Parts: sequence; C-alpha cells; structure tokens
Amino acid sequence: MPRLIMRRGPTPGVVYELTAGEITIGRGRKNHIVINDNEVSREHCRLVRLVDDYELQDMNSVNGTFVNGLRVVSNWMLQPGMLVELGDSITLEYERTPFSDDRPTEFISPIGVISGNGTKPIASPNGASSTTVTEPEQEIRHCLMMTMGPTVGRVFFLSESIITIGRDLANDIIVQDPEVSRYHMRLRRTKTGYTVEDMGSTNGTYINGGMLNQPYNLEVNDVIRLGTMVQLQYIQQKSEESDERVSNTRTTTEAARDDTLFTSFMNPIAAQRKLSRLGTGLQPGALENHVFIAYARDEWESVIANLILSLQDAGLNVWVDQYLVQGSDDWRAAIEQALLECWLMVIVVSPNALASNYVKMEYRHFINREKPIIPLIHHPVSPMPPELSRQRTLMYDAANPRKTFHKLIFEIMQLRR
Repeated sequence: MPRLIMRRGPTPGVVYELTAGEITIGRGRKNHIVINDNEVSREHCRLVRLVDDYELQDMNSVNGTFVNGLRVVSNWMLQPGMLVELGDSITLEYERTPFSDDRPTEFISPIGVISGNGTKPIASPNGASSTTVTEPEQEIRHCLMMTMGPTVGRVFFLSESIITIGRDLANDIIVQDPEVSRYHMRLRRTKTGYTVEDMGSTNGTYINGGMLNQPYNLEVNDVIRLGTMVQLQYIQQKSEESDERVSNTRTTTEAARDDTLFTSFMNPIAAQRKLSRLGTGLQPGALENHVFIAYARDEWESVIANLILSLQDAGLNVWVDQYLVQGSDDWRAAIEQALLECWLMVIVVSPNALASNYVKMEYRHFINREKPIIPLIHHPVSPMPPELSRQRTLMYDAANPRKTFHKLIFEIMQLRR
C-alpha cells in the first residue's frame, strides 16, 4: 500500500496510508491530509492514483512543491523513495511497501484522514497493532565514522528510524562533497542494526568495494563508499566512548520548520556599499575572508542591518541571507559555499533565531568544523544551547548599540590575528 511518512514538519514520523483515488494536501481543513504550517498553502498539492502509485500535482501553491529538490511544474509520477517537500519546512517520504514500526498511522480515505482505529487523526498509536523496532542495547551505539572525505574521523551516531545522507541540507547527515548527490543514500533501522540503500545517486554507493543495487543489511566494520571521494565505516561504540565525540546527525524534529537560508544582501540603506553578491557566479574561495551572520529574519530592521553597516565601516566583509528566493538553485548553492568558506560566524541570539532549525544547522556546522563563533545576545534565551553557552558571548545594549558593535568588532579583530 502506498504511503507518505512525514520526515520534517509539525508531526515528524506520522504515516499517511494512501487508499483514495484522489488526495489533497494543504493547510485548509477540507483537505484529506491537513498540515498546519505557514509554508503550506490552504490547497497545496494533489495526489491522483494511477495503478499502483500516485501522480503528484501542485495546486498553485505559494511556496512550491518539490520532488527530490526539483520544483513540480507539471504532473510528477511518484516512485518509492522519493522525497516530497512543501515549501521549506515540510518533507514527506513516499513509500509503496510499508515496514512495521511504532509510528502513528493515518489512513487516507475519500472522506478524509482516519486513524488506525477508525476515528479522527491521532497523535499516538492509540493501541493500534504495530511492531516496535527494537532499539540497540543502551551501552552500544551504532555509528558511521568518516574514514575518507571532508571531515575524516567524525562519528555520526545513528538513532532515527530513517536517516538520509547527501549533499542537500534536508538530509540527516550532510556530506559536502561534489561527488555526493543531493539525496545519496538512506539508512533504515532494523531490530539488529541498519540497512542501507542507494537513492538513485549519480556516482553510486558501494559496500566493501561492490556497487549497491538493492538494500543491504550492514554488519560491523562494513565500508560504505559514496562515489570515489567519501568513505564511511559502520561501527559500534560504547556509550562512554561515544559521548566524548560530537555528533553531526540531525534528528527529524531538528530538521523541521527551518525558516532561513543564504541570500544576497541588497538593502537600499546600503546600496552604495560593496557587498557580496550571493547566488550563482561566485568563484571558489570568494567568501573565505567573510564573516557569516546567522539571525532571525524578523529582526533584520531592528538590529541586523545596522550591525552589518558597522562591521563594514570597520573594513570587514560580511555574508547574510536576506533576499534570495528560498528553495532555488542559487539559494542552495549559496548556503553550501558560505558554510564551507566563511571563516567566522556571528550569531545574533534570540528566541526566534534559536527556533530556526536552519540557524541551528548553521552554527553546528561551524562548531563541528571548529570554526570560531561569537554569540551576540540580542534577547536572552534560557537555557542557552550547550554548544553556544561554551562560547565567549557579548550582550547587546539596546540603549547604546554602537558600543555593542565596537566590542564585537574588537573581538573579531582579536580572532583574526
């Protein structure tokens, strides 16, 4: 039976079993699948049954419908393993052959969403029969260790039921290498560990030297190669040993509702200044002397714009993400280049900023690569994320912003020496 699994969104892990001939998805209550998220239009997209699978149609949504990162502009026939994105914050995975797990299930009938026990939508299994996936023993963790690639020696801890690996920022494990596809491979949790399968990658997935053509049950010390330049080893670690390392694996919940990525800074108040044109056309290395600014977009006028002008007055190159169209190819290319090349990050801390999972991804990327970060506390957050609380912070003085910016510039200059 075909189904959709919510990987990012307000209810991560929920399964929608698809049975009706036509299914609509949107924010409005009349849809068969209702998703309450601001990125989702009232009537966002439609699924039409064709034999064993479904054809996806966008319904003139504001923020777009995407399949494996490509915008849907005409009818798109779904195949198992494809990822459907609604705007920037919702990701659904399409499957035809379900496997037993402990996630809540909703059946889509012609009259709407019906839970497994015949009632309205549910938020938990509610007693419905299901097979619970056995967790690995508490003292042992399943991991992937990068033995060749951009972050050799990094350990990725595996705990989610489904984990995707690729170059795109929507993946659970992000590997920034040209030979890695946007959505390269997928891991599925089993009772004994994980299976691995290729997601139609361009350069292929290999297990112990052989090309992966079908799902494979991983065994300890198996070597996974993505293309020719990235290699991961499947290992097990004791909890005490694992806790000493920092994981770069994002959970499904952490990946939900990301609200801001990279764009160009072309604000009228600074039109005369020399700013980086972010998008396509930048040469490799063009952002190596830039300071990355991470922030909440709704605080642009109140603090961010003046902060950037002050940094530029001090002769610093800055990189921000205010106006590029989210989800476009330029947008994705810009974030990849800025993450790799900017040497320092200033994160303007506020509840709104830390609620953005893209902001979380950004500062974790810097921390994982041991790049310097300066948290500027615009509005205090309690508790502060542990990763940021260990950094040297500056408090924003609303009564005297210039003094705050001068302190920040001094800190940046000290780090630059």
